[in-house]
Parts: sequence; structure tokens; C-alpha cells
Amino acid sequence: MKNGFFRNKPVLITLIALTVLLALILASSGDRTVTWLESAVGTVFTPIRSFAARASNGISYFFRDLFNTTDADLENARLKSELALYEQTKLELEELKLEYERLSRMLNYAETLGDNEYVTARVIGKSTGVWFDVFTLNVGSNKGVDLDMPVICADGLVGRVTEVGATWCKITAIIDSGATVPVMVERTRDNCMVRGVLDTSTKDDYIELYYLPSDRTDLVPGDEIITSGIGGIYPKGIRVGTVTEVLPTGDFDDMVAVITPSVDFRHIEEVMIIVGQNSSTDEGN
Repeated sequence: MKNGFFRNKPVLITLIALTVLLALILASSGDRTVTWLESAVGTVFTPIRSFAARASNGISYFFRDLFNTTDADLENARLKSELALYEQTKLELEELKLEYERLSRMLNYAETLGDNEYVTARVIGKSTGVWFDVFTLNVGSNKGVDLDMPVICADGLVGRVTEVGATWCKITAIIDSGATVPVMVERTRDNCMVRGVLDTSTKDDYIELYYLPSDRTDLVPGDEIITSGIGGIYPKGIRVGTVTEVLPTGDFDDMVAVITPSVDFRHIEEVMIIVGQNSSTDEGN
């Protein structure tokens, strides 16, 4: 009999539900002393009642928002979405405009260097540290890029290719401490060299001019330095930088000078690699 009673699950569930309902009714019937049974039942079912209340509120808010949404609300949401899309499109168009202006300046400058062959590339990586002296580009041997090819931008000489992959390459800038470039003073036509300078005391980009005989030149701050075309890597006439300071070396035969590069190496985004040089362009520079 006892086992049969507990096997009758519908009856058992009904009795439990009635007991809980009775306890809840008694618990809510005015100010009075709560019995231990009511307290125990309340303790067990309080979380359930709280969850039920939260669920009920959530459902009511959902249906309230659903049925109270007006055409004006829908139109407002649509306009907000269109405004966000417009702002994004505006930013993208502005970026395209700036890129077009940079590329136009670079192409115009390349035309002044003669009829060379170029590959345009985008900077996709930069070396870390105080100076950006090594750059990774998004073109490689698939575009005809090879070692020691010179690299320029709209402002002048950037450096040369020092590593090549199938779809990428790395270039070492002229501000690197191991870089040397044959140059000349544009005004006096004196030949000399420039090299990168490793100086941790300053964050300024600069290079050093050397091998300039002091008895055969009147080098002064403001003189422009360009590539000389000697050495076979860099075509003649590419802007390198401007003399900012002339320094004695202690040697009466030579002098050195501090050169500020014409290129802003911290903000390079696109460059051009000279993949084919026209030797006739050396004349006239």
C-alpha cells in the first residue's frame, strides 16, 4: 500500500503543490508569527519566486517593447544605421583621397628622375625601436624585385632592398648605421659619402656626410645633398637630405657634416622600387 502510494506520482505532485500553495497563502496573510514550517518552505521557494518574478518582468518588458514600437522608432533606428554607414564610408573615402595624393606626389617625383621602371609597394611592417630603419613591403620576386634595388618615395631616397621573398621584401633605410650612399653636394657638385648614424642620445633622424676634402669645398648649412650615381645602385639626382651643421674632424684634410634626411621615416606608407634603371638618365643631373 505504501509503495503504491509513492508510485502514484500525479497524486504525490498534487499534494506537494497544494502544501506549497497553502504555505504561500498563509505567509502572505497579514502580520503574524511565522511557524517553522512556513519559514522552511519560504526559504526553499524564495529563489524560485524571485526567478519567476524576474522572468515575468522580462517577458512583460519584451512584449511591451514589441507592441509599443512605433513607426517613428523604426525610422529612428533605420536613420541611425544609415548614419553609421555614412560615417564609415566617409572615413574610407578620406583615406583613399590621402593615399591618392601621396601616390600622385610620388609618381610626379619619379618622373623627374628619368625613364626608369618602378614597382609601387605598400609598407606592411616596420622595425621596432627609436628609428624605423628596416621596412617590410608587400611585393617581392613576383613583381621583379631583387636585392640592392633602390627605393624612393615622394620626398627622396628611402634605401635599398636587402631581403626578398616571393611576395614580400625588406628594405634598409639610409639612416641605418650600416648604410652608405655615394652622394654629391648639389650646389658645388663635390662628391662625397653619407652614412647612417647610431646615436641613442637623440630620437632625431640624421645621417653623416664624410670624405669631403675641406680645401676644395665651401659646404654650408642649407646645401642640398643628392645621389651621385657612382657605385651602380642609386641613380643620380635623388634627393637625400639637407646640410644642417658642418663639423671639424680634427683632421685638416677632411670635414664632416650633419645631414637631415629629406624623407620622414616615421610616416612612410607607400614607396616605389626602381626595378629597371635607364642609364641615359644620368646625363643632365
